[in-house]
Amino acid sequence: MEIAVLSMPDYKYLYQITENVTPLDKDCGELCGSVCCRPHGNKALGMYLFPGEEVMFSGDEPWLEYERHDPGLYDFPDNWEYPVFFVKCAPPCPRKARPLSCRLFPLAPHLLEDGSLLIIHETMKLPYRCPLILKDFPLRKDFIDTVTEVWRELLKNDKIYRLVQEDSRDRERNLKKLPRVFRLQRLP
Repeated sequence: MEIAVLSMPDYKYLYQITENVTPLDKDCGELCGSVCCRPHGNKALGMYLFPGEEVMFSGDEPWLEYERHDPGLYDFPDNWEYPVFFVKCAPPCPRKARPLSCRLFPLAPHLLEDGSLLIIHETMKLPYRCPLILKDFPLRKDFIDTVTEVWRELLKNDKIYRLVQEDSRDRERNLKKLPRVFRLQRLP
């Protein structure tokens, strides 16, 4: 595995290839009222940025609230350093500026013990119910292909690789079986 630092050109590329590809042929938010893009109760939804992804934002976006988290206080591998950026969205967000986590949802990476990459439904506990996961909607092949390509790039970074590896072992311990597998990819 490479120990790559993802730079602005890397993230620009990942944003560019994910800009126009979506899970369905239509806006999946029509199925659920865009449940993943709006606050729940008095809580704004948020996500962690990947290491270095903060270069894609000025820090002055009116639709993003930034928090700097200490990875030692959260569930991050010991190779992550302060700060880990957590962003909360205040809709509507400009679609072209969405963080990668939004662009990749509802799929997630899972690393097998042999290092093979599976692309599966997200298994993280969410404050909402995503119909794409609950009803197992068929996802567009170009979306699955793009998500796979993005994860192949992200996993070149040791911090991201370790996080996905630890999440994968946790998932295997805590779930009776893995959710639907969309793609199996051997990593170099």
